[in-house]
Order: sequence, then structure tokens, then C-alpha cells
Amino acid sequence: MTTDSLTPSIASNRIVIALAVAGLVVCGVLGFLHSFDDVSAHWPQVPPAQDALTQAIDLNSISTFHYVNDSYVVVTDEIGNRFAMKFTTPCPGFRTAKDFSLITESYRNLDRFTAASVGGQTCTFKDFALEH
Repeated sequence: MTTDSLTPSIASNRIVIALAVAGLVVCGVLGFLHSFDDVSAHWPQVPPAQDALTQAIDLNSISTFHYVNDSYVVVTDEIGNRFAMKFTTPCPGFRTAKDFSLITESYRNLDRFTAASVGGQTCTFKDFALEH
């Protein structure tokens, strides 16, 4: 094929194909580089729990909880037992919370709770024990 037989439509087709190939190469390179990003850096990290509640109380009988400070909440069951719930990091969501959820350690151990969730924040336990 000589330059005399190269028509404008053939030239424009080759340019479009070249741009498409270049776009695919760029996407491949960016995808390859992105695969090495630390995914956990995009999400807030929750510190590991230092203690766990292994269903020592009937979780259906929690009657109240009382905010003491951002790292300390007292939970009372229907019998009147008071449990100190202390957190590894401040958990200000309890200040105005009406309820909370206990979080299990894993799907294999459904009666071992290592954190509480309140207002979309996960607060891991530093200590969860019967208050003396």
C-alpha cells in the first residue's frame, strides 16, 4: 500500500484504532499499579480488642446503659448487675446514644463479643467485666 492509496477514511480508522489500543494500555497500567494500593488505607482502622465478653450475661436482659465518659460506659442488666464497658479508644457516640449493638469476633464464635457499635462507629473493648 502506498501513500497514494491511503484514503482519509483508512487513515482515520487507523487513528481511532491506535487511540483505542493506547487507551487499553493506559487502563492496564493503571489497573496494575492500583492493585498494589493498600485497600485498608481507604477505610478507618479499628484497633484490636484487648478483652471480650463471652456471653456472661443474658443479652436479652440488658435494661439500661449509662455514659460515664468517651472510654467508659456502664451496662446494667434486669437483675441489677452492673458491667463496666471500657474501650481501647474514645467512643463519643455513647454520649447521645439510645441503643447500641454488640459485635462478634467472627462468624465462627457468635457468643464472643469484642466490640460495640454505636452511631456507625465501632468501639473495641479494652475491658468488659462485672463492676465491683
